[in-house]
Amino acid sequence: MYIRQKIKTLKGQSYKQHQLLKSVRTAKGPRQEVVLNMGALDLPKDEWKSLANAIENRLNNQTPLFFEQDSAEVEKLAGHYAQMILSKSLNQAAQSVDQAEDEGELKQSNPNYQTVDIHSVQTSESKSIGAEYVMAEQMNRYGVDQILGDLNFSPKQIDYAKHLIIGRAVHPSSERELVRWINDDSAIKELIDSTELVYDNALHRTAVMLWEHSEQIQESLRQKAKELFSLDEKIILYDLTNTYFEGKKTGNAKAQFGRSKERRSDCKLFTLALIVDSQGFPKQSHILEGNVSEPGTLEGMLKSIQALGHCIEKKTVVIDAGIATEENLALLRRENLSYVAVSRKQSYAPSLWDQSKEKKIRLQDEKTDLTVKLAIHENEASDDQAAYEEAFLLCHSPHKEVKEQQIIESRLKKFEVAMDELSAGLSKPRTTKKYGKIMERIGRIKEKYSVGTYFDIKVSEREGIVESITYERNLKGAAKAENLGQYVIRTDRVDLDEEEISGIHRSLTTIESCFRTMKSDLGLRPNYHKCEEATTAHMFLSVLAYHIVCPILRRLSESGLDYTWNSVRNRLASHDRVVTAFNTEDGHCVYVKNTTTANLSQKSIYNALGINHDPLKNIYFKRKIETTARK
Repeated sequence: MYIRQKIKTLKGQSYKQHQLLKSVRTAKGPRQEVVLNMGALDLPKDEWKSLANAIENRLNNQTPLFFEQDSAEVEKLAGHYAQMILSKSLNQAAQSVDQAEDEGELKQSNPNYQTVDIHSVQTSESKSIGAEYVMAEQMNRYGVDQILGDLNFSPKQIDYAKHLIIGRAVHPSSERELVRWINDDSAIKELIDSTELVYDNALHRTAVMLWEHSEQIQESLRQKAKELFSLDEKIILYDLTNTYFEGKKTGNAKAQFGRSKERRSDCKLFTLALIVDSQGFPKQSHILEGNVSEPGTLEGMLKSIQALGHCIEKKTVVIDAGIATEENLALLRRENLSYVAVSRKQSYAPSLWDQSKEKKIRLQDEKTDLTVKLAIHENEASDDQAAYEEAFLLCHSPHKEVKEQQIIESRLKKFEVAMDELSAGLSKPRTTKKYGKIMERIGRIKEKYSVGTYFDIKVSEREGIVESITYERNLKGAAKAENLGQYVIRTDRVDLDEEEISGIHRSLTTIESCFRTMKSDLGLRPNYHKCEEATTAHMFLSVLAYHIVCPILRRLSESGLDYTWNSVRNRLASHDRVVTAFNTEDGHCVYVKNTTTANLSQKSIYNALGINHDPLKNIYFKRKIETTARK
């Protein structure tokens, strides 16, 4: 093999191009055959022959014993170009296999024996395929190609969209890193039968297109899930979360400072509003400003909830205390929607439950019982609504009580340490002892730890100078501790008993699990994009990936495999697609591309999902070893 330079002129501009050629014998005599168009080669001419030899050695599965001192760049380029040639040959071999299968000529069971040099066997190009395979199969079940095709996505854009969705689930990262992963570490292109080169700018444009069609895509995926899993969608969960972003996000109207649920008050936020059913299947999502008021978001989401259609029973919307204002509950009643909500009211008159019997509910995930009391209250008619009944379920959770007690006790101790430090400072020189300053500091300490009402504080002063500070825990704080672990659930579903109301309320943990999966496993955070368009597209990709991950986890759970997505991804990480090369006795080099044998854990996942253990067919091709290559 050798390298030749060609000069092309286009619109008066000259361009250099390089080709890798080899000599072949034909009936008309020796001829030159182009092996590869190399593009513009940035390498001194005196190293061209070394590069050609290195490429040929790699293709012949031969490794020279010695390299020249300055061969690092040559070896790097040789690996790149040899891989291009090998990929081209393997793709052609794969097409031949497909054609033979279509014509009924391929018989995989026929043995094909080769006498090989076992010392020449080399395995390379190891690329992950397990998690990508699971995602690709689920996307095929949902008919993602058809969904995007109906939205006028071109075949190339559909491939890019699949790269993005699978990549977000398996290797959440930026578009630039995703391109590197697709090309170097993953067999995703082979899985989705794509031979096109992938560019980060094209990925970004496709992500924006997906966001622009977000409502239609989510509705199509919802319908597919409802059909495949027979979802009744009677119980609808609605909640919000927010996530932080790195950078200033100047010019991004939705990026605002707010109360971060991840305690990142130093970063601007976006809010994700999500609607799911009781089994965790997502229905619709909306991306809102980072400082949006939670109660004010419900009205905008009612259109999405009503779009789910009607069943025999009217839908029940489950919301937490942050959204359950009196106005929102009245809004749900006017829209003919039932509700189960955590009450925002801190306390009710004990007489409300005077006629109620205390019951115990055994919780599967806790060792203790939930103690409940149910009361029915009739609300009188008003100018804007008819009379209606509400059920109030008073709940006491020992687990919640212990958790709240630990939180409060931690704050109490921190408060006491801060007060002791302030008191000790009174006996030290050059410390503030003025009464006004000391009271100001006490106020800041009480505000910081929010436990000031648990203490009686006395400050002794003379002529404006503080002499001592004393404090002790009071009975008022002890009385508050009696209500720890308590909460009230209110609902207009008076037809439900205590256990049913509590069960529907506890389904809110499902949507919390959705948020955790998107944040921890599907790359929702952090986000380094600047403009609003790119930021929202990034967030929607995580939601879209969850649409595909959710049914996978559901089917695994039905088979007794209660895995998180991260667990699934880790178990499948070692299932790879590899290329094995060996030299034969008759002077050929054989390349075999196949998938490693799935282990027991991987097989259990594939069995639960009803898919084959081997994602792709074996491919091989055979080439004559060129004797001109230098060893």
